[in-house]
Amino acid sequence: MMGQSRSIQPSPADASHLFLVGRSQAGFWVARDLEGVSEGVFRDKKDAMRFALFEGGHANAVMLSPHPVEPNFGRGIR
Repeated sequence: MMGQSRSIQPSPADASHLFLVGRSQAGFWVARDLEGVSEGVFRDKKDAMRFALFEGGHANAVMLSPHPVEPNFGRGIR
């Protein structure tokens, strides 16, 4: 029914994730979920940040790394 709102409890699969964003040694920008679930490799910082913010689900989902961040290509956390 329109006009009504209800509280929805997120399931564990819908929970937000924290992302680490940084430049790889090859010069690409990497956005990697700290849980090893999702990652992306990008040409520029703006696209990596956009991906991390969208996938993370909230404004505080992104940590910018001062150190190189290398892609895991699905191998999990290293």
